[in-house]
Amino acid sequence: MWFKVNPADGDMSMIKGVRILVGAAALCLGLFQQAVADNYLVAPGDKLDISILGRTEFSRIAQVRDDGTFRLHMLGAIEAEGLTLHEIEGKIVERAAESFAGSVSVIVDIAEYRPVSVLGVVQTPGSYVYSPGMTVIKAVALAGGYERVTAAGGNERDVVNAQQRVIQARIRLGFAEDQRKAVMAELELVESGQLDGEDLTVDGVNPDQVSLIRMGRTLLDESIEGFSRRAALATAEADLYAQRRVVIGRQLEVTEAQLADVDKLVSQGLSRRERLTDWKVEADRYRSDDLETTARAAAAAQTAANAKNEIDVALTRYHRDLLAAKVVADENIELLRSQLNASMDYLRMTAPSLAMSVEEQAETVFEVFRADGGEKAERVKLTSELRPGDVLVVKFEGVTN
Repeated sequence: MWFKVNPADGDMSMIKGVRILVGAAALCLGLFQQAVADNYLVAPGDKLDISILGRTEFSRIAQVRDDGTFRLHMLGAIEAEGLTLHEIEGKIVERAAESFAGSVSVIVDIAEYRPVSVLGVVQTPGSYVYSPGMTVIKAVALAGGYERVTAAGGNERDVVNAQQRVIQARIRLGFAEDQRKAVMAELELVESGQLDGEDLTVDGVNPDQVSLIRMGRTLLDESIEGFSRRAALATAEADLYAQRRVVIGRQLEVTEAQLADVDKLVSQGLSRRERLTDWKVEADRYRSDDLETTARAAAAAQTAANAKNEIDVALTRYHRDLLAAKVVADENIELLRSQLNASMDYLRMTAPSLAMSVEEQAETVFEVFRADGGEKAERVKLTSELRPGDVLVVKFEGVTN
């Protein structure tokens, strides 16, 4: 059997079905929110909707004060902090029983929760009314989303200049860090005494920085080689003079013996005095040669010692220069990091999306300081739920590998 359906009747049926679904959803939401409110522990800043049957003059909206209490006419201060709505109703009933005859019926509901604060890189930081089920993303939306460039925050030229400074600082910082790594590797070889014959190798560093250190090492090696040759030659010269002194000493000994013999012969009248004089002159000549040879040997030894000392001085200067280069690199790195951070902070505040585009790796971080927690922030996700009185901080952070 076929039935003819009027199109208008079909539309009405659809509308009725949608209304039923909406009504069911609203009912479920209301029941959920009521369940949340029933288990909620009241805290200062919450506003309570208090209704006493037959006592309209006492029914009112009362805000929980900092001391955790609220006040009602003739009933005075009533404790509320840390209590559920049902427990607060009991407190009011107990207090009313002391002031009024007969039993009273009390209903306490949440008129307004403590506000949630949203801070950081959002368009409009501030406090916003909390509603049950509020998530991080809803709070960010209430605050106008992520902060954007405004006339007061910065203009387009300033933003572009900051972006260029970030790129330049990052490039220079990479070179400075490579320089420091190369210098530190060479310092380690110097301070461990492994400089001789050990080639400098640093992984992951700009080869030009390593080549620069190697050039300095080459100059040092050439200086040390020159001083070593000078020391060797001077030492050999001192050895030759020492051997010559031995020969001169023997000749002088023979000459002095001959001089003694001639002196005896002269005293006996067996030899001429002129011959004695000749031997004395010969002995004095050998003594003079010995003194000169001794002086030259000492000078050669001093030259060798000076050359060896020059090697120590060259090594010390090289060590000093490396330490100075490290200090300069450290200062340069700190300065560049400061410039980079300042420019990035400016971009994060004036153009967050652009800041993330120039970050090597960046992420949006959401931290919540819980109203019922300590001073330590809790990292949460966009879908995480907030609680009344929470403080949400939104910021951008670079990712550290």
